[in-house]
Amino acid sequence: MNKSKLNAEYLNKILNNTIETIEKSQKEIFSIFEHAKQECERLENELAELKIQVKEVIERVDNLVKLERAAKFKLMTVSRDFEKYSEEDIKAAYEEAKNIQIQLSIERQKEIQLREKRNDLERNLRSMLNILNQSEHLVMQLGVALGFLKGDLKEMSSQLADINERRSLAAQIIKAQEEERQRVARDIHDGPAQTLANVVIQAEICERVMEKDLNEAKKELEKLKEVVRASLQELRKIIFNLRPSSLDDLGLRAAISRYCEEFQEETGIRTEFRFFGDRMRLNPDVEITIFRVLQEILTNVKKHSCAKNCYVKLEFSDGRVNLAVTDDGIGFEINQENSNKESRQHFGIMTIKERIALVDGSFNIESKPGQGTKVFVSIPFGN
Repeated sequence: MNKSKLNAEYLNKILNNTIETIEKSQKEIFSIFEHAKQECERLENELAELKIQVKEVIERVDNLVKLERAAKFKLMTVSRDFEKYSEEDIKAAYEEAKNIQIQLSIERQKEIQLREKRNDLERNLRSMLNILNQSEHLVMQLGVALGFLKGDLKEMSSQLADINERRSLAAQIIKAQEEERQRVARDIHDGPAQTLANVVIQAEICERVMEKDLNEAKKELEKLKEVVRASLQELRKIIFNLRPSSLDDLGLRAAISRYCEEFQEETGIRTEFRFFGDRMRLNPDVEITIFRVLQEILTNVKKHSCAKNCYVKLEFSDGRVNLAVTDDGIGFEINQENSNKESRQHFGIMTIKERIALVDGSFNIESKPGQGTKVFVSIPFGN
């Protein structure tokens, strides 16, 4: 027993040190992300102003080209007709043409310089956007790693002898995970999502201000709005996956219905949802367990099943909530568990079983190669 406690303490020490290191790295990468974000905004503003300057200098060049042609024609005219025009007229026409040519040369040089500067800014912006995307991706990956390290029970549970203690610890960690998801969802909603919404509004304002034949600027703004709207949509999707507000506000039926719709839209797998029984609210632990289990099942349907159709049935009956998920995919041999590869393809069975066991539920899978798969989950309404 002392050895078990010692091992557990040693594992906890290693785990805590690892978590501290990752959290420190996450803060540093987030700082890079914020800097890259500010730099991108600066470059975008500078690029927008530079494009306006390029357009203006192009217009001046076009006007000077027209003036140059007119001046050359005038010079040719006065040079031919010596009787009508004096030497002073010829000299004046020559000076006028020469001055226009000098101005045209200057403006063309400005145009070349501005275009080169614009191209440099565009390259810098692309490079900074790449850094921004990479740092954002790393922050998310480290967040996932932290969640895994803080919530993984496998190593710790092997050191604990009493099954009740393991289950209590598992319940606490899962609760902490859900609270963390709620916090992240709230932070994203109040932070980046609001920022993106404001950018769209600002872009629309800029579009109205620059309606003085700035077609190129308007096109760029239109592209900006599309990118921002796509980012906003993606952020809202992340918020829903972390903690669907419909689960808290409307209950399990609404949350699952929406998730099935989004799953069908994302994967192209026809996903039909059916609900049976009286609409009611359940214990929060039961609702989140059913929802997370469905997420796990559908994730594996997308990754492994090659299915074209999927059927999700939710039923409230006889004091139990029942979830059945059926697909017409390639199926698998349930008893074939002789390799890590096969185990990974079995729909995360162990993860699902652990979640369901914590709420005293039951779990069953029916599948054969070439005959699709059916997963059945049943959980009592009680504690």
